[in-house]
Amino acid sequence: MSAIVLGATGLCGGFFFKFANQSTKLTKVYSLTRSKPKIQVDETKCQFILDKDSENWDQKIKELDDSNIEVLFTALATTRATAGGFDQQYKIDHDLNIKLAKAAKEKGCKTVVVVSSMGANEKSHFGYTRMKGEIERDLIALNFEKTIILRPGIILGDRGEKVHNGAGNGLAVTLGNMFYRSRLQSFAGYPVEAEEISKVGVHLALDDSNEKVRIIESKDILDMAAKLTDQQ
Repeated sequence: MSAIVLGATGLCGGFFFKFANQSTKLTKVYSLTRSKPKIQVDETKCQFILDKDSENWDQKIKELDDSNIEVLFTALATTRATAGGFDQQYKIDHDLNIKLAKAAKEKGCKTVVVVSSMGANEKSHFGYTRMKGEIERDLIALNFEKTIILRPGIILGDRGEKVHNGAGNGLAVTLGNMFYRSRLQSFAGYPVEAEEISKVGVHLALDDSNEKVRIIESKDILDMAAKLTDQQ
């Protein structure tokens, strides 16, 4: 069984790549990216497909010489500032994700796992949460055998010099770290580590559940991640 990871140079995507690489259920893991991720993986199992022009990525998926691609993990996203405005952000976060998910499904992919956001709602009055809701809606419409939607709150983790890419900004991350797994975590929307998000996503993608659509809120991600840690 093979998997594709999108967004592997980012925080959640990097951990998707790490845990997919570690899984004994996956024999091959592909990463489509503009540059090689820094994360250390077994390169006999993992294959980096490097192309600075993401418009070519759907064709790269179609050209893969692998008939066992069953899982797509995507944490592909950018910020409004990096993209140069909301319209450009939408083209990456929504349009590119849906385009690549379609290509993966045509390749035989059965399961898609996406990092969405707390408050995602296609009818939201706020652009970011409406966009995330529209991504969820359109992924579900592609009719994968399993669609797993992860809705984290504030995403915590070491971004190096990168700006925060998710719910909130630098201040939100500071507050998230203060409230992480505390008695007051609900007041901050249940902040969660990127590593926990991806660990749960990989686990759910490869479990035996036949549930067609699963939406996992931030509190549930925390609870599942704690159980997975206890089982190790």
